[in-house]
Amino acid sequence: PTSTLPSHILLFIMMFYALALVPLALACGPGTGPVTDKPTLKFTYSPPLSWTYSTAKTGGGQSLSVTAARNRINNDIEFAVLKAVESYGYSTSGVMVKNAVDPNDCEIVTTLGTCEDKKYDIADGAVTIKCSTVNTEKPSFNITSSISVTSPIALAQSNWENIATKVWASLTANAGVKFYGLIEVA
Repeated sequence: PTSTLPSHILLFIMMFYALALVPLALACGPGTGPVTDKPTLKFTYSPPLSWTYSTAKTGGGQSLSVTAARNRINNDIEFAVLKAVESYGYSTSGVMVKNAVDPNDCEIVTTLGTCEDKKYDIADGAVTIKCSTVNTEKPSFNITSSISVTSPIALAQSNWENIATKVWASLTANAGVKFYGLIEVA
């Protein structure tokens, strides 16, 4: 039997099915490596000013308290992880993010580029140098930490690595974090 539906309705039905498949094509494809729903993202970084505070003298761009710095860290990291997961077409419903990043008590030097003992210097908005009178070479200030994600969907290692790359990009561009290498997924 021949179809009795008008051609415009047939075209609509075909377009509907084609558009329904687009999100599937944009999602992370099948990945490689072990599958997990609880990845840990590990990284080494220098914190942006907003992730620090000072009990001695708060500088421009720093949080006013340890609580404000902690809230800023949590919000920046959660936003980056959820946006990265969502960008691959996955629902963020049920995704939980915990991080081991602690706010640092950093008194920033008043004249940038000059080190004073037990103070910190910045470069490009991140606290990158811990000053010391013992070491005149201006030792770099970087921290190793992690983010734990719990997801209702288990993904392959390579999918989590793609998500970690987007987290890295978001925290670099939006929060001002200075990373030393990429985020590793364990």
